[in-house]
Amino acid sequence: MKSVSIPSRLWYDNVERSLTFPDRWEVDNLTSPGFEKPGLSEEEIREKVAHPVEGPQLSELAAGRKQAVIVFDDMTRPTPVKAVVPHILEQLHKAGMKKDQIRFLWALGSHGAYDMISARKKLGDEIVENYAVYNHDPFQNTVRVGRTPTGVELWFNREFMSCDLKIGIGCITAHVHVGFGGGAKLILPGVAGIETINQFHNQLYRDPGRTGLGNFDNNIMRSECDAAGDLAGLNFKVDCLINRKGEIANLYAGPFRATHAAGASEGKEHYGIPFSSGYDIVVSNAYGKANESAIAMLLALVAMKPGGQATAVLISDAPEGQVPHYVMRSWGTDYGGRHYTHKGPGFVPLLMKKLVVLNPHPDRTSLDLICHNDDAVVVKTWKETLKILEQDYPGEARVAVIQDGTMQYMKPQA
Repeated sequence: MKSVSIPSRLWYDNVERSLTFPDRWEVDNLTSPGFEKPGLSEEEIREKVAHPVEGPQLSELAAGRKQAVIVFDDMTRPTPVKAVVPHILEQLHKAGMKKDQIRFLWALGSHGAYDMISARKKLGDEIVENYAVYNHDPFQNTVRVGRTPTGVELWFNREFMSCDLKIGIGCITAHVHVGFGGGAKLILPGVAGIETINQFHNQLYRDPGRTGLGNFDNNIMRSECDAAGDLAGLNFKVDCLINRKGEIANLYAGPFRATHAAGASEGKEHYGIPFSSGYDIVVSNAYGKANESAIAMLLALVAMKPGGQATAVLISDAPEGQVPHYVMRSWGTDYGGRHYTHKGPGFVPLLMKKLVVLNPHPDRTSLDLICHNDDAVVVKTWKETLKILEQDYPGEARVAVIQDGTMQYMKPQA
Protein backbone atom coordinates (compact mmCIF):
# COMPACT_ATOMS: atom_id res chain seq x y z
CA MET A 1 0.00 0.00 0.00
CA LYS A 2 1.04 3.58 -0.68
CA SER A 3 0.60 6.20 2.03
CA VAL A 4 0.38 9.99 2.28
CA SER A 5 0.49 11.91 5.55
CA ILE A 6 -1.81 14.92 6.08
CA PRO A 7 -2.19 17.32 9.04
CA SER A 8 -5.30 17.00 11.18
CA ARG A 9 -7.18 18.37 14.25
CA LEU A 10 -5.28 21.63 14.67
CA TRP A 11 -7.10 22.85 17.80
CA TYR A 12 -7.12 19.43 19.47
CA ASP A 13 -4.26 16.93 19.40
CA ASN A 14 -2.80 18.43 16.16
CA VAL A 15 -1.62 15.15 14.64
CA GLU A 16 -0.69 13.70 11.26
CA ARG A 17 -3.22 11.35 9.66
CA SER A 18 -1.92 8.60 7.35
CA LEU A 19 -3.96 7.88 4.22
CA THR A 20 -3.28 4.56 2.47
CA PHE A 21 -3.93 3.68 -1.18
CA PRO A 22 -3.60 0.54 -3.33
CA ASP A 23 -0.26 0.13 -5.11
CA ARG A 24 -2.06 -0.01 -8.46
CA TRP A 25 -3.12 3.64 -8.16
CA GLU A 26 -0.94 6.60 -9.12
CA VAL A 27 -0.96 8.92 -6.10
CA ASP A 28 0.27 12.54 -6.14
CA ASN A 29 0.82 14.55 -2.97
CA LEU A 30 -0.20 18.12 -3.86
CA THR A 31 1.45 20.55 -1.49
CA SER A 32 3.16 23.94 -1.48
CA PRO A 33 6.69 25.03 -0.49
CA GLY A 34 5.74 27.15 2.51
CA PHE A 35 3.62 24.42 4.01
CA GLU A 36 6.80 22.44 4.67
CA LYS A 37 8.81 25.30 6.23
CA PRO A 38 9.83 25.14 9.90
CA GLY A 39 8.20 27.37 12.48
CA LEU A 40 9.87 30.52 13.77
CA SER A 41 11.47 30.46 17.20
CA GLU A 42 10.11 32.61 20.03
CA GLU A 43 13.05 35.00 19.64
CA GLU A 44 12.49 35.29 15.88
CA ILE A 45 8.84 36.19 16.45
CA ARG A 46 9.85 38.74 19.08
CA GLU A 47 12.34 40.38 16.71
CA LYS A 48 9.84 40.61 13.88
CA VAL A 49 7.19 42.18 16.12
CA ALA A 50 9.71 44.64 17.55
CA HIS A 51 11.04 45.67 14.12
CA PRO A 52 8.17 46.44 11.72
CA VAL A 53 8.54 46.13 7.95
CA GLU A 54 7.61 49.82 7.79
CA GLY A 55 6.84 52.66 10.17
CA PRO A 56 7.52 53.13 13.90
CA GLN A 57 7.84 50.44 16.52
CA LEU A 58 4.66 49.56 18.40
CA SER A 59 6.11 50.98 21.63
CA GLU A 60 6.44 54.35 19.87
CA LEU A 61 2.86 54.16 18.58
CA ALA A 62 1.64 53.29 22.07
CA ALA A 63 3.34 56.22 23.80
CA GLY A 64 0.70 58.50 25.31
CA ARG A 65 -2.25 56.34 24.26
CA LYS A 66 -5.08 55.83 26.73
CA GLN A 67 -6.74 52.57 25.66
CA ALA A 68 -5.59 49.70 23.44
CA VAL A 69 -7.58 46.94 21.77
CA ILE A 70 -5.96 43.81 20.34
CA VAL A 71 -8.21 42.26 17.71
CA PHE A 72 -7.44 38.61 16.92
CA ASP A 73 -8.83 36.07 14.47
CA ASP A 74 -11.18 33.30 15.57
CA MET A 75 -11.11 29.49 15.54
CA THR A 76 -11.80 29.39 11.79
CA ARG A 77 -8.24 30.59 11.29
CA PRO A 78 -5.03 28.72 12.21
CA THR A 79 -3.09 31.66 13.70
CA PRO A 80 -1.38 30.66 16.99
CA VAL A 81 -2.14 34.08 18.50
CA LYS A 82 -0.66 33.11 21.87
CA ALA A 83 2.77 32.88 20.21
CA VAL A 84 2.55 36.56 19.21
CA VAL A 85 0.68 38.19 22.09
CA PRO A 86 3.51 38.26 24.68
CA HIS A 87 5.65 40.31 22.31
CA ILE A 88 2.81 42.74 21.57
CA LEU A 89 2.23 43.21 25.30
CA GLU A 90 5.95 43.73 25.86
CA GLN A 91 5.83 46.70 23.49
CA LEU A 92 2.69 48.14 25.11
CA HIS A 93 4.00 47.81 28.65
CA LYS A 94 7.32 49.30 27.52
CA ALA A 95 5.32 52.39 26.49
CA GLY A 96 3.77 52.55 29.96
CA MET A 97 0.37 50.99 29.31
CA LYS A 98 -1.17 48.97 32.17
CA LYS A 99 -3.23 45.76 32.01
CA ASP A 100 -6.51 47.59 32.60
CA GLN A 101 -5.81 49.77 29.55
CA ILE A 102 -5.66 46.74 27.24
CA ARG A 103 -8.43 44.43 26.08
CA PHE A 104 -8.74 41.60 23.52
CA LEU A 105 -11.53 41.33 20.94
CA TRP A 106 -12.46 38.30 18.82
CA ALA A 107 -12.73 39.25 15.12
CA LEU A 108 -15.82 37.11 14.56
CA GLY A 109 -17.40 38.91 11.62
CA SER A 110 -20.73 37.09 11.27
CA HIS A 111 -19.50 33.90 12.98
CA GLY A 112 -20.92 32.64 16.26
CA ALA A 113 -19.43 33.66 19.61
CA TYR A 114 -16.79 31.64 21.48
CA ASP A 115 -16.39 30.50 25.07
CA MET A 116 -13.31 30.64 27.26
CA ILE A 117 -12.23 27.10 26.37
CA SER A 118 -11.60 28.37 22.86
CA ALA A 119 -10.08 31.61 24.19
CA ARG A 120 -7.54 29.60 26.19
CA LYS A 121 -6.62 27.59 23.08
CA LYS A 122 -6.18 30.74 21.03
CA LEU A 123 -4.69 33.16 23.56
CA GLY A 124 -3.30 30.99 26.36
CA ASP A 125 -4.21 30.88 30.04
CA GLU A 126 -2.12 33.91 31.01
CA ILE A 127 -4.09 36.30 28.78
CA VAL A 128 -7.53 34.94 29.68
CA GLU A 129 -6.79 35.23 33.40
CA ASN A 130 -5.25 38.73 33.32
CA TYR A 131 -6.93 40.69 30.49
CA ALA A 132 -10.51 41.26 29.39
CA VAL A 133 -11.51 39.17 26.36
CA TYR A 134 -14.69 40.13 24.49
CA ASN A 135 -16.71 38.55 21.71
CA HIS A 136 -17.75 40.77 18.82
CA ASP A 137 -21.51 41.15 18.41
CA PRO A 138 -22.43 42.20 14.84
CA PHE A 139 -26.09 42.85 15.73
CA GLN A 140 -25.72 45.63 18.32
CA ASN A 141 -23.30 48.06 19.98
CA THR A 142 -21.75 49.22 16.71
CA VAL A 143 -20.65 52.72 15.68
CA ARG A 144 -20.97 54.29 12.23
CA VAL A 145 -17.68 55.60 10.79
CA GLY A 146 -18.58 56.44 7.17
CA ARG A 147 -18.67 54.74 3.78
CA THR A 148 -16.12 53.14 1.47
CA PRO A 149 -15.64 54.76 -1.96
CA THR A 150 -18.08 52.22 -3.46
CA GLY A 151 -20.77 53.02 -0.89
CA VAL A 152 -20.48 50.23 1.70
CA GLU A 153 -21.74 51.77 4.94
CA LEU A 154 -19.29 51.06 7.74
CA TRP A 155 -20.42 50.23 11.27
CA PHE A 156 -17.83 48.84 13.66
CA ASN A 157 -17.67 47.35 17.14
CA ARG A 158 -18.17 49.99 19.84
CA GLU A 159 -15.34 48.72 22.07
CA PHE A 160 -12.97 48.68 19.11
CA MET A 161 -13.84 52.24 18.10
CA SER A 162 -13.54 53.53 21.69
CA CYS A 163 -9.81 52.74 21.81
CA ASP A 164 -7.14 55.12 20.53
CA LEU A 165 -4.68 52.31 19.75
CA LYS A 166 -5.98 49.54 17.49
CA ILE A 167 -3.84 46.44 16.93
CA GLY A 168 -4.64 43.33 14.89
CA ILE A 169 -3.18 39.80 14.92
CA GLY A 170 -4.09 37.39 12.14
CA CYS A 171 -2.81 35.27 9.31
CA ILE A 172 -2.45 35.38 5.56
CA THR A 173 -3.79 32.38 3.69
CA ALA A 174 -5.36 31.96 0.27
CA HIS A 175 -9.00 33.11 0.50
CA VAL A 176 -12.02 32.37 -1.67
CA HIS A 177 -13.13 36.02 -1.88
CA VAL A 178 -10.31 38.48 -1.21
CA GLY A 179 -7.51 36.43 -2.82
CA PHE A 180 -5.43 36.32 0.32
CA GLY A 181 -6.74 36.92 3.83
CA GLY A 182 -4.91 39.12 6.29
CA GLY A 183 -4.41 42.87 6.42
CA ALA A 184 -7.55 44.84 7.20
CA LYS A 185 -9.86 41.89 6.53
CA LEU A 186 -9.56 41.38 10.28
CA ILE A 187 -11.59 44.62 10.57
CA LEU A 188 -13.96 44.17 7.63
CA PRO A 189 -15.77 41.88 8.18
CA GLY A 190 -14.02 40.93 11.45
CA VAL A 191 -15.47 43.60 13.78
CA ALA A 192 -18.15 45.05 11.50
CA GLY A 193 -21.92 45.25 11.97
CA ILE A 194 -24.16 42.75 10.19
CA GLU A 195 -25.48 45.14 7.53
CA THR A 196 -21.91 46.22 6.74
CA ILE A 197 -20.93 42.55 6.40
CA ASN A 198 -23.85 41.87 4.06
CA GLN A 199 -22.95 44.87 1.89
CA PHE A 200 -19.33 43.74 1.84
CA HIS A 201 -20.32 40.31 0.52
CA ASN A 202 -22.45 42.01 -2.15
CA GLN A 203 -19.16 42.96 -3.80
CA LEU A 204 -18.87 39.32 -4.92
CA TYR A 205 -21.40 40.04 -7.63
CA ARG A 206 -20.15 43.47 -8.74
CA ASP A 207 -17.19 42.10 -10.72
CA PRO A 208 -16.57 38.37 -10.09
CA GLY A 209 -13.42 38.47 -12.22
CA ARG A 210 -11.78 40.70 -9.62
CA THR A 211 -12.41 38.42 -6.64
CA GLY A 212 -11.55 34.80 -5.94
CA LEU A 213 -9.07 32.30 -4.55
CA GLY A 214 -5.49 33.52 -4.80
CA ASN A 215 -6.60 36.54 -6.85
CA PHE A 216 -4.64 39.22 -5.01
CA ASP A 217 -3.96 41.84 -7.68
CA ASN A 218 -6.69 44.45 -8.18
CA ASN A 219 -9.15 42.53 -5.97
CA ILE A 220 -12.25 44.66 -5.37
CA MET A 221 -13.09 43.05 -2.04
CA ARG A 222 -9.54 43.65 -0.83
CA SER A 223 -10.02 47.32 -1.73
CA GLU A 224 -13.08 47.43 0.53
CA CYS A 225 -11.03 45.97 3.40
CA ASP A 226 -8.27 48.54 2.90
CA ALA A 227 -10.71 51.45 2.84
CA ALA A 228 -12.34 50.14 6.01
CA GLY A 229 -8.97 49.76 7.74
CA ASP A 230 -8.17 53.38 6.98
CA LEU A 231 -11.52 54.75 8.15
CA ALA A 232 -11.57 52.60 11.31
CA GLY A 233 -7.99 53.61 12.19
CA LEU A 234 -6.21 50.26 12.40
CA ASN A 235 -2.80 51.34 13.71
CA PHE A 236 -0.68 48.19 13.75
CA LYS A 237 -1.03 44.73 12.27
CA VAL A 238 0.73 41.38 12.62
CA ASP A 239 0.22 39.03 9.64
CA CYS A 240 1.48 35.44 9.90
CA LEU A 241 2.10 32.72 7.32
CA ILE A 242 1.38 29.21 8.60
CA ASN A 243 2.99 25.82 7.99
CA ARG A 244 1.59 22.27 8.07
CA LYS A 245 1.92 22.09 11.85
CA GLY A 246 -0.06 25.25 12.52
CA GLU A 247 3.15 27.11 13.37
CA ILE A 248 4.21 30.59 12.24
CA ALA A 249 6.57 30.12 9.30
CA ASN A 250 6.99 33.86 8.77
CA LEU A 251 5.56 37.08 10.15
CA TYR A 252 5.20 40.70 9.09
CA ALA A 253 4.42 43.54 11.52
CA GLY A 254 3.62 47.20 10.92
CA PRO A 255 1.01 49.18 8.94
CA PHE A 256 -1.67 46.82 7.63
CA ARG A 257 -1.19 47.69 3.95
CA ALA A 258 2.54 46.98 4.18
CA THR A 259 2.17 43.71 6.10
CA HIS A 260 -0.49 42.43 3.74
CA ALA A 261 1.41 43.40 0.59
CA ALA A 262 4.53 41.62 1.83
CA GLY A 263 2.69 38.61 3.19
CA ALA A 264 0.49 38.09 0.13
CA SER A 265 3.51 38.43 -2.15
CA GLU A 266 5.22 35.64 -0.21
CA GLY A 267 1.92 33.78 0.07
CA LYS A 268 1.74 33.25 -3.68
CA GLU A 269 4.62 30.79 -3.38
CA HIS A 270 4.10 29.77 0.24
CA TYR A 271 0.57 28.45 -0.39
CA GLY A 272 0.73 27.88 -4.15
CA ILE A 273 0.32 24.34 -5.48
CA PRO A 274 1.75 23.88 -9.01
CA PHE A 275 -1.17 23.44 -11.39
CA SER A 276 -2.26 19.83 -11.67
CA SER A 277 -5.56 18.41 -12.89
CA GLY A 278 -7.30 15.46 -14.56
CA TYR A 279 -7.50 13.19 -11.48
CA ASP A 280 -10.02 10.36 -11.04
CA ILE A 281 -10.01 10.80 -7.26
CA VAL A 282 -9.23 14.02 -5.38
CA VAL A 283 -8.82 13.93 -1.61
CA SER A 284 -9.04 17.48 -0.26
CA ASN A 285 -8.12 17.90 3.39
CA ALA A 286 -9.46 20.68 5.63
CA TYR A 287 -6.89 21.48 8.33
CA GLY A 288 -6.25 25.17 9.04
CA LYS A 289 -9.94 25.99 8.63
CA ALA A 290 -11.47 22.59 9.39
CA ASN A 291 -14.67 24.20 10.67
CA GLU A 292 -15.04 25.95 7.31
CA SER A 293 -14.27 22.80 5.34
CA ALA A 294 -16.54 23.70 2.40
CA ILE A 295 -13.65 25.85 1.15
CA ALA A 296 -11.65 22.70 0.43
CA MET A 297 -14.14 21.62 -2.22
CA LEU A 298 -13.03 24.42 -4.55
CA LEU A 299 -9.57 22.94 -5.03
CA ALA A 300 -11.04 19.48 -5.49
CA LEU A 301 -13.15 20.74 -8.40
CA VAL A 302 -10.10 22.31 -10.06
CA ALA A 303 -8.04 19.10 -9.76
CA MET A 304 -10.74 16.65 -10.88
CA LYS A 305 -10.99 15.07 -14.30
CA PRO A 306 -13.69 16.96 -16.24
CA GLY A 307 -16.90 15.32 -17.42
CA GLY A 308 -18.48 14.44 -14.09
CA GLN A 309 -16.78 11.03 -13.73
CA ALA A 310 -14.34 11.83 -10.92
CA THR A 311 -14.78 11.35 -7.18
CA ALA A 312 -14.07 13.94 -4.48
CA VAL A 313 -13.21 13.08 -0.89
CA LEU A 314 -13.57 15.92 1.61
CA ILE A 315 -11.82 15.36 4.95
CA SER A 316 -13.74 17.46 7.48
CA ASP A 317 -12.48 16.63 10.97
CA ALA A 318 -13.80 19.38 13.24
CA PRO A 319 -15.29 17.92 16.44
CA GLU A 320 -17.04 21.22 17.19
CA GLY A 321 -18.82 21.15 13.82
CA GLN A 322 -18.88 23.82 11.14
CA VAL A 323 -18.80 27.42 12.36
CA PRO A 324 -22.18 29.17 12.66
CA HIS A 325 -22.31 31.87 9.96
CA TYR A 326 -25.08 34.48 10.07
CA VAL A 327 -24.56 35.48 6.42
CA MET A 328 -23.65 32.29 4.56
CA ARG A 329 -25.16 29.30 6.37
CA SER A 330 -28.66 27.87 6.88
CA TRP A 331 -30.80 28.87 9.87
CA GLY A 332 -33.81 26.70 9.09
CA THR A 333 -35.07 23.97 6.78
CA ASP A 334 -34.70 25.87 3.50
CA TYR A 335 -33.55 29.37 4.46
CA GLY A 336 -30.56 31.09 6.00
CA GLY A 337 -28.43 34.23 5.99
CA ARG A 338 -28.59 36.92 3.33
CA HIS A 339 -26.08 35.12 1.12
CA TYR A 340 -27.20 31.56 1.79
CA THR A 341 -28.51 29.48 -1.12
CA HIS A 342 -30.58 26.40 -0.35
CA LYS A 343 -29.33 23.27 -2.13
CA GLY A 344 -31.85 20.61 -3.08
CA PRO A 345 -30.81 17.05 -3.95
CA GLY A 346 -29.25 16.38 -7.34
CA PHE A 347 -26.60 19.12 -7.52
CA VAL A 348 -23.50 17.01 -6.79
CA PRO A 349 -24.20 14.43 -9.57
CA LEU A 350 -23.99 17.28 -12.07
CA LEU A 351 -20.38 17.92 -11.01
CA MET A 352 -18.89 14.56 -10.14
CA LYS A 353 -19.38 10.82 -9.87
CA LYS A 354 -19.50 10.80 -6.08
CA LEU A 355 -18.78 12.99 -3.07
CA VAL A 356 -17.43 11.18 -0.01
CA VAL A 357 -17.14 13.16 3.22
CA LEU A 358 -14.88 11.80 5.94
CA ASN A 359 -16.25 13.35 9.13
CA PRO A 360 -15.70 11.53 12.45
CA HIS A 361 -18.33 13.80 14.07
CA PRO A 362 -21.06 14.27 11.43
CA ASP A 363 -24.27 16.26 11.79
CA ARG A 364 -27.17 16.82 9.42
CA THR A 365 -26.43 20.49 8.65
CA SER A 366 -22.64 20.36 8.20
CA LEU A 367 -22.84 20.29 4.39
CA ASP A 368 -25.27 23.19 3.89
CA LEU A 369 -22.68 25.32 2.07
CA ILE A 370 -21.88 22.49 -0.36
CA CYS A 371 -24.89 20.36 -1.13
CA HIS A 372 -27.99 18.59 0.10
CA ASN A 373 -26.99 16.06 2.75
CA ASP A 374 -28.33 13.18 0.65
CA ASP A 375 -25.96 14.05 -2.21
CA ALA A 376 -22.92 12.96 -0.19
CA VAL A 377 -21.75 9.69 1.31
CA VAL A 378 -20.70 10.51 4.87
CA VAL A 379 -18.31 8.15 6.67
CA LYS A 380 -16.35 8.34 9.92
CA THR A 381 -13.06 6.59 9.08
CA TRP A 382 -10.49 6.35 6.31
CA LYS A 383 -11.03 2.58 6.21
CA GLU A 384 -14.67 3.17 5.19
CA THR A 385 -13.57 5.78 2.66
CA LEU A 386 -11.02 3.49 1.04
CA LYS A 387 -13.53 0.65 0.80
CA ILE A 388 -15.88 2.87 -1.23
CA LEU A 389 -13.07 4.10 -3.48
CA GLU A 390 -11.75 0.61 -4.18
CA GLN A 391 -15.24 -0.59 -5.12
CA ASP A 392 -15.63 2.28 -7.58
CA TYR A 393 -12.08 2.03 -8.99
CA PRO A 394 -11.10 -1.67 -9.11
CA GLY A 395 -8.41 -0.97 -11.69
CA GLU A 396 -5.96 1.87 -12.14
CA ALA A 397 -6.74 5.40 -11.00
CA ARG A 398 -5.02 8.77 -10.74
CA VAL A 399 -5.31 10.16 -7.22
CA ALA A 400 -4.48 13.60 -5.85
CA VAL A 401 -4.13 14.38 -2.14
CA ILE A 402 -4.41 18.10 -1.36
CA GLN A 403 -2.67 18.73 1.95
CA ASP A 404 -4.96 21.59 2.98
CA GLY A 405 -7.65 22.82 0.64
CA THR A 406 -8.60 25.57 3.10
CA MET A 407 -5.24 27.41 3.15
CA GLN A 408 -3.61 26.53 -0.17
CA TYR A 409 -4.58 27.35 -3.75
CA MET A 410 -3.87 26.04 -7.23
CA LYS A 411 -1.57 28.29 -9.25
CA PRO A 412 -2.90 29.31 -12.68
CA GLN A 413 -2.08 27.00 -15.54
CA ALA A 414 1.12 28.10 -17.30
